[in-house]
Amino acid sequence: MNFIEIGEGDKPSVVFAHGWARSHHDFIPAAEALGGVAKSMLVDLPGFGETPRPDGAWDTAAYADHVAGFLTERNIGPIVWIGHSFGGRVGLRLAVRHPDLVSGLVIVAGAGIPRPRSAWSRLRTGFRRTQFRVFSAMAGGDKRRRANLEKSYGSPDYVQSKELGLRDIFIKAVNEDQSPDLPKIRTRTELLYGGHDEETPVAMGRRMAELIPNSRLTVFPVFDHFSILYRGHNVIAQRARSLLTETM
Repeated sequence: MNFIEIGEGDKPSVVFAHGWARSHHDFIPAAEALGGVAKSMLVDLPGFGETPRPDGAWDTAAYADHVAGFLTERNIGPIVWIGHSFGGRVGLRLAVRHPDLVSGLVIVAGAGIPRPRSAWSRLRTGFRRTQFRVFSAMAGGDKRRRANLEKSYGSPDYVQSKELGLRDIFIKAVNEDQSPDLPKIRTRTELLYGGHDEETPVAMGRRMAELIPNSRLTVFPVFDHFSILYRGHNVIAQRARSLLTETM
């Protein structure tokens, strides 16, 4: 994996992992805010930034195993893992599958469990999926028409996943449900969510806080899915610093 490091010397290790279709650049402000208290590694997960995509259709468990091997080869760990959105999905898997590598989690606008939906929302989604299938069948081999249908009915990330050559991985990620595994997480976990986040709403954070035993949920009313990274970078660093203090 491509990565950069911020901080030098024999200091506790922090690993930052970005969200879907993003890169390590998102976490530079937070890593710099940690100052001299940590040695931070900011990675480009496979398929993003400057790291090539995996050979196969990885799920987040495969991503977590790859990260674990990457860290073990470099004799890095235990770490505090800071993950945004998709990076949060991977971090939750890492804490379950490789608990000895993870001393703390900061999950920022984290995904990994089904998004809570009302009965009306589920009905509407089902109707739109049916419409999409019908219209796609009618489009046949017309690639331009099918592409326009995807843009009309699919989420921006779904559409972009094809452009990135990551549609197979995207479908696996959005359909996973880590709920059964979250109670197995024993490390201290900070959950940070924005009140205006429409991609990973606060309700997801509340459910995660119920499932992860040693966790704390903090909601920032004015942040959305991305502004929490930049306007909230000092809080992200502060929570990481507190986890580092607990494990030293």
